[in-house]
Amino acid sequence: MKTFYAKTIAEALRQVKAELGHDALLLSTKEIQNRSGVGGGISGYEVVAAIEASDERDLVSLHRSAQSRSVSTLPARDETSPADGTVAEPQVYTRASLRHSPARTAASGVRRKKTPERAVCRQLKAAPVPGPAPEFQDSTSAALYSDLVSSGVQEWLARKLLLDGRRYLAPKQRRTRATLLRSVVRAAETMISSMPSDDGMPGKRVVVFVGPTGVGKTTSIAKLAAHLALQKRKKIVLMTLDGFRIGAVEQLRTYAGLMGIPFRFVNDIGDLPKAIKEQGHRDYILIDTAGRAPRDLNAMKELADFLNNSCEIERHLVLSATTKASDLKEIVERFEICRPDRLLFTKVDETSSLGSILNELVRSGKALSYYSDGQRVPEDLHAAPKEQIVDMVLNRI
Repeated sequence: MKTFYAKTIAEALRQVKAELGHDALLLSTKEIQNRSGVGGGISGYEVVAAIEASDERDLVSLHRSAQSRSVSTLPARDETSPADGTVAEPQVYTRASLRHSPARTAASGVRRKKTPERAVCRQLKAAPVPGPAPEFQDSTSAALYSDLVSSGVQEWLARKLLLDGRRYLAPKQRRTRATLLRSVVRAAETMISSMPSDDGMPGKRVVVFVGPTGVGKTTSIAKLAAHLALQKRKKIVLMTLDGFRIGAVEQLRTYAGLMGIPFRFVNDIGDLPKAIKEQGHRDYILIDTAGRAPRDLNAMKELADFLNNSCEIERHLVLSATTKASDLKEIVERFEICRPDRLLFTKVDETSSLGSILNELVRSGKALSYYSDGQRVPEDLHAAPKEQIVDMVLNRI
């Protein structure tokens, strides 16, 4: 354990990383008041950090390294980040910039890694590929249908996308894969909902994240808080109801301390209305909830009753892009008890098949608010216009 003193939090973090490495665990951050008696104010910061001597990893959050993702509660910064420690704004992509975006580069890097999962991928590739739909007799349409299904798009949706895409093309145009794919992309864009705005700002003052365990709710809400507080200069308060998971409160408290925003743990849902009312001067109130198994409806009922009694709360259902399609469908259906407004997908960089995202956006009729493709705070949280997410899913095939 070691204590560091610096004039800014960013400088203190650089000292921690330099002396203890990226695996250091932040224990506390504290402002040092100016004792000169002139004007008061803050003269600097005290940061207490520690590192374990063993090879065990802290499972709070991940940061990138050259060969694997090790563990840290420190928000990592890539080499292109500003040297003063400021945090980059989440990107809102256009279709033209998507093909050169870091997200696509990171995703392709994941596919190139030599990991044990590659053996599973090889087995899947060796399995029989989906056959062509009976109505697609030409080779171009049949091949594209097979590729759509192989990428995770469900058969009924792949068939509808192709039928709609072919409808607006002349017979000669249908024989060109690039032309047919562009028409399919346009058809997909008409089938999913758009966000009210694409600036990455929540639509309501109180924002609640719900979802199953292990999908990254806490890290995602920390990323959104960093974007709003550090980039948009909004007054934020972080709250959590997650008193079940070991270390959940301290994880979010640490993030709040690093960003210099207030934090509050609410032990009982019955106390939440009072806690929200006390923060009436804040621009946004971001609330993390305990992860629940999709079949644990009794545990979700109290939270659902609270959420459904207020029209002033924006609800994001956090899902993992690595979840298989059948499980994803069940999760969305069971969490409908909370009436989520929007879907947020995490771990986009950990899968090369994003068809399940498109399946749920079309099936549920809900808009996608954000997607996350890494553990950096907040660089790896992105606002997601529907054109971008369609490109991400369909232009990989």
